[in-house]
Amino acid sequence: MRQTIKLFHIGLLQVFRDRMLFALLPAPFLIGLIFKFGALFANGITEDKLSVSLLPWYELVDGMLIYLTPMFTAMICSFLLLEELDEGIGAFYQITPADGYAYLAARIGLPMIWAFAVTVIAGIYFGISGLTMASVLVNSLISALAAISMSVMVVSLAGNRVEGLALSKMMSVSFLGLVLARFVPAPYHYLAAFLPSFWIGKMLTEGLNAFPFALGIATSLLWTAVFARRFIRKIA
Repeated sequence: MRQTIKLFHIGLLQVFRDRMLFALLPAPFLIGLIFKFGALFANGITEDKLSVSLLPWYELVDGMLIYLTPMFTAMICSFLLLEELDEGIGAFYQITPADGYAYLAARIGLPMIWAFAVTVIAGIYFGISGLTMASVLVNSLISALAAISMSVMVVSLAGNRVEGLALSKMMSVSFLGLVLARFVPAPYHYLAAFLPSFWIGKMLTEGLNAFPFALGIATSLLWTAVFARRFIRKIA
């Protein structure tokens, strides 16, 4: 554990030295401001010009904000890992006590604790639909775990940072679960049940429930396990 924390600290210093990665740190708060005031501004226009309220869409906006927020940290983790792989540092760590899954824990697991905290803050202060604290916490947890799976997916499939940037765009596909859960009727929307975001959408639409919460956690962990094994084989 000590080696993992030490490796996390080294990675944090690397992020502070990299302007692109450092710029991603405040991004969740900027996006939160855009989501909040952009939605309120758009609602004012539609109500005034079209007599149409966007209030029924506010939960979807909050769901997208909660799901998007930890993805910025996931991108930081992915690019840092790919940079170390390019430079051969990742292979070097495999002969130290911080190898394999400890390496992933330092580079992705621990940063996601920060991502979870930021997501909760964003959901509370930038949310516009009046989500309860329990709803924010539950959906933030699933989002953070889903971000871990997306980060591991990128580093396991990409060969370098350029490929990683292209693959990171696939993260946007994972948002489909939120939309399908709300607008596609059952049972057809269950075609997206393999996406963690789907279960967030279900809870935002139908209320908190242990069943979608458990499946949201399970799908996130399953995706993480699949790609983590691939990544370990890649650097072994």
